[in-house]
Amino acid sequence: MNRSLSLIRYARIDGKGWRRGPVVLTKNGKIKHPCLIYGGVEIEAPNGRYQMVRYGEDKAVYTDLGDNPTDALVKYKAEEAKNKVRVAAVAAGITVTENATKKSLKRYAADYLEMHRNLPHRSDDSLRVYTMVTESFIEQAKAVYPEQVTQEDVIRWYGWMQDEAKLCDRTRADRYLALRGFLRYCQLDPKQIVNRGIHQLLQKYTKKLPNQYTPEQVKKLIAASTSIDRALLWDFLYKTGVRDSEAQHITRHDLHGLDTDSPTLHIKERDYLGRIKDAEERVIELHPTLVEPVKRWLKQNPDKQLLFGTINDKPDTKMLLALKATARRAGLNCGRCAGCLSKRKECKDYTLHRFRRTYVSRMLVATHGDLRSVMLRSGHSDLTSVMRYLAPTGGIGKAIVNAF
Repeated sequence: MNRSLSLIRYARIDGKGWRRGPVVLTKNGKIKHPCLIYGGVEIEAPNGRYQMVRYGEDKAVYTDLGDNPTDALVKYKAEEAKNKVRVAAVAAGITVTENATKKSLKRYAADYLEMHRNLPHRSDDSLRVYTMVTESFIEQAKAVYPEQVTQEDVIRWYGWMQDEAKLCDRTRADRYLALRGFLRYCQLDPKQIVNRGIHQLLQKYTKKLPNQYTPEQVKKLIAASTSIDRALLWDFLYKTGVRDSEAQHITRHDLHGLDTDSPTLHIKERDYLGRIKDAEERVIELHPTLVEPVKRWLKQNPDKQLLFGTINDKPDTKMLLALKATARRAGLNCGRCAGCLSKRKECKDYTLHRFRRTYVSRMLVATHGDLRSVMLRSGHSDLTSVMRYLAPTGGIGKAIVNAF
């Protein structure tokens, strides 16, 4: 039985990232908000949450208590009182039933999503992934309660991602690793459920070279566009590398210095946009060829706020469908993939994220591998993510000849 409880704060510390430390109590027993003890020193950490940690024989279990110090202390005191009763009962030789009512996988999933929804460092993209993983696994698994989960449930769910959801191997591997996090939240040990051999297969994927658009392909997409707005969208994505969710919410107020030598786009966090992935607000220099088309759009649409919105000035959620239709009209479909062979003939090669891969890859080449500068414009939070976009240079053949 877990017998030791502690009240801690989980917060972002400048230069250290997310860290945990004991809360600081005042003389009258209240929490000193938003302080914690880190490295033996009391520090303020306003960007964080309170948690209760229960220490067991093999692992620590964390329970989110929110960021209200009064509520957190009340919840902790209540659990502390219950824990003292449990410990006293066990010491007296009385059998304690920890949970009179079993907690189902659905209940765990709801609590799991609520926890991530409340954590300040979770982006909306992450929440969508966690939601997809938990909901689809519960639907595919035969288990109702965590202790009933088997390796067959995991394999069946993985097969659903492959055959029904048609996710690529890398995405399936990422979702599988996310599932392991959920299973741990359910107080299960993934290693005890999935054997090592199966685990290696499920997390394996082919590391592919960055898939980029060529200048010729972009020109054909622009030429085949059914409107000036669509043509501007493809060129804008190509030369800024913004995420599609960001492009949907760019407003006229995010464009600055269009009449100067330094025109810029500001990516900002807004209530209706949700949390920006990696929490990176940033400034992107606009390519000179984008300035006049953007200025022309602003003049022709004085009452609209969204640069790439719908007729009713709402976020356009059908950009991907428009791109695939444009590629088909331009004669760019590969003709071989499952998308091309389907009834709708939507080539899998043409995705909105491919514009972003192209931008980052070309910027890395143009800056001679200046990772930090590219990160500041792409909004990535770590070097490893950016380096995945770094394609091999074309001069390796000559280098091999010269080396030997």
